[in-house]
Amino acid sequence: MPGRDVPGRDVTALHRPEDLAEPGVLEPAAMYPPLPEGEVPDAAVICFFPDTVRAVGEREGSDVAFSFTSIIGGQPCYVREVAGRRIAFFFPEIGAPRAVMFLEEAIARGISRFVAVGSAGVLVPSLVMGHPVVVTSALRDEGTSAHYGATTSVVEAGAGGIRACVAALEAVGAAHERGRTWTTDGIYRETRSTVARRIEAGCVLVEMEASALLAVAAHRGVELGQILFSADSLAGEEWDHRGWVGAGDAHERVFWIAMDAAARLAAG
Repeated sequence: MPGRDVPGRDVTALHRPEDLAEPGVLEPAAMYPPLPEGEVPDAAVICFFPDTVRAVGEREGSDVAFSFTSIIGGQPCYVREVAGRRIAFFFPEIGAPRAVMFLEEAIARGISRFVAVGSAGVLVPSLVMGHPVVVTSALRDEGTSAHYGATTSVVEAGAGGIRACVAALEAVGAAHERGRTWTTDGIYRETRSTVARRIEAGCVLVEMEASALLAVAAHRGVELGQILFSADSLAGEEWDHRGWVGAGDAHERVFWIAMDAAARLAAG
């Protein structure tokens, strides 16, 4: 049956307050019930570096708490001890919809505190490669966050997550910034004029998940902080990849900073 256009309808009308107040027809807990107490930690790192997650997960001292499953294969959720606390860590794949599915399933399993860590494109020339930015807010330019009640153009990060990330960076003497990121679904549609408007709106980075992760955290009542490390650059006349994708040693260093941040968030 062919679809029909609805004349005069703004797409924002698709999400009504009364709809957002209802539970989903399929809630995560229906498929992923909480694990027995003690089997999964209350804090986790959402790490967007799959090679690092795999390498650390396969080392002595790491165990698999459970696995995320999907039609394209599973992803293990590992656990190891950091600063006297058991911290989970996993790779959530890429993009807001997949990352949110992993976050939802982790919450359903019993995890309530999260630190996300990954890389992002830079919009301002002052952010050299590898410079960390603690996310304080994210400009919504993706579709997932609207399903979690986000109605304003910007989603704010929680104070607890910000504090834990800043404390972990300060503990290793890492100079860092705090700032706003632009979350977009359209990696190949970051036009020069759009970039200029996002800079004008206060964004210093661009990535694909932050605003959705923050919206889910607010909706589900969990804590979430995020550290993004400066990678490729959109700040010049042309895109510059700057070699960040292959910087495996740097990925692991920032992973351990995030693990410490998660331990601090769990400690309160």
